[in-house]
Amino acid sequence: MNGRSKSWELTLASGADAPGIQKVFDDGDFTGGISVKFSRAPDPYQSFQNDGEHIVVPIATDVESGEVLGVGGCIVRAEYVNGIQQNTGYLTGMKILRSHQGRLHCIKDAYRLIAAQTAQYRPFYYTTILKDNVAAIKLLEKHYQGMPLYTYLGEYTVFCLGSGRKPNLNGYTFVRGHTDALAGFYDEQLPNYNLAPASEKLYQLSEDDFYFLKSPAGDIVAAGAIWNQQSYKQYVISGYNGIYKALSYLPTAAFGYPRMPKAGTAAHYASLAALLVADNDPTIARLFLKCVLYEANSYDFVMLGLFENHPLGSVAQQFKHIKYSSRLYEVDFAPEGTGSPALDQRPIMLEVGLL
Repeated sequence: MNGRSKSWELTLASGADAPGIQKVFDDGDFTGGISVKFSRAPDPYQSFQNDGEHIVVPIATDVESGEVLGVGGCIVRAEYVNGIQQNTGYLTGMKILRSHQGRLHCIKDAYRLIAAQTAQYRPFYYTTILKDNVAAIKLLEKHYQGMPLYTYLGEYTVFCLGSGRKPNLNGYTFVRGHTDALAGFYDEQLPNYNLAPASEKLYQLSEDDFYFLKSPAGDIVAAGAIWNQQSYKQYVISGYNGIYKALSYLPTAAFGYPRMPKAGTAAHYASLAALLVADNDPTIARLFLKCVLYEANSYDFVMLGLFENHPLGSVAQQFKHIKYSSRLYEVDFAPEGTGSPALDQRPIMLEVGLL
């Protein structure tokens, strides 16, 4: 399916388009107190593939020069929806070169292409939009003809956590590695969350990346993994503004806060993936987070993403952090918004490393 105007055409990207897609990613950043450029270098097409089983990546290219002017993506992967594993479609990476913003009207064609190419998977579509991206929010929340229906589900917060002192385990045991017992813990717990991954074994996670906490009785009561994705996803600090500019000159890590990378450099980061705590016990959650953050103290910060209905949100707030928020939406391509089942009341467990 091709969309075409006088100056541009819309096609599906392939691996050969990676350099052009990367130029689009490099062209913009997220401005604010901390201005950040999100990159999928060195190969954004492969980076998309790392996030799911199937990808659809529409690109708008200049008819004469072949330059990539805009890109978008839908990543199809298996996740839990209302306790059942099914395909989901995460819409991401919608970007246009700044020189063509306001002039490249390809979004409706891109959505039609995504819908046509992913219909066979019958996914539950969703997306996140940074809370400060007011222009995109206004555009997508207004239901224009030919556009999918965006239904706001709530706020998703990413906590950038610093390290801390080695905690007192008080009879608990902190274990590194993946075992059969841990696999059973995940099999039991993951269906209790919406948008949780079908498996805890996410891309590039090795057995040594997993950690779990055992109670004095020997039961696994918490688990998670330290996920380093820097080889295919980077957060480059463009600059600091306001109070963050002053803080960037201070040894923030000495006080338990995240390190502030130098402007113009990529953060040395990881995310806490597949975090589960039995019964969402806040005391156990605090102990496990302290253990993981101490283990990960070589990183500038560890990212933990929690939706507003996640029971551990109040626990994350107790740690020294810098945070940013996004709005989570269900996206429905069907007429009259009847294409997807509504999410039930299970907490949403959305991996920040898959955004």
